[in-house]
Amino acid sequence: MDIYQNKITNSRLIICSLPEETTVDNIGATIMAQNPEIITNDETRETKFRFKNKKGRYNIVMEVGPQTRKQILQAELKIEWNIWKVADYLVPIRCYKWSRFNHKHYECKGENTCPHCTSTYKMK
Repeated sequence: MDIYQNKITNSRLIICSLPEETTVDNIGATIMAQNPEIITNDETRETKFRFKNKKGRYNIVMEVGPQTRKQILQAELKIEWNIWKVADYLVPIRCYKWSRFNHKHYECKGENTCPHCTSTYKMK
């Protein structure tokens, strides 16, 4: 029997409703310059992507270490003279073979089920 130890992964945070001028390239440096109370302790922080919300403003998703995440969520995040809302960015993993969560379809040992009515069927 093999035992695997889970490695600690970095958390993803979402910064909501930023103006269009804020880009993926400059957000990390801006956060560190305008929020001196956040000490990163040489943890990685990487901006992943930016997307537009329904109101025409932009959300940015960042990947940070556990200590940095804790400090950002406890502090008020100041960017360009405003205080912005920050939350954990959580995306559930769903199996599209068995219609259950927390595993991918290629790892699934269940039967094929319809996602609408949950009845089983045979693959051709």
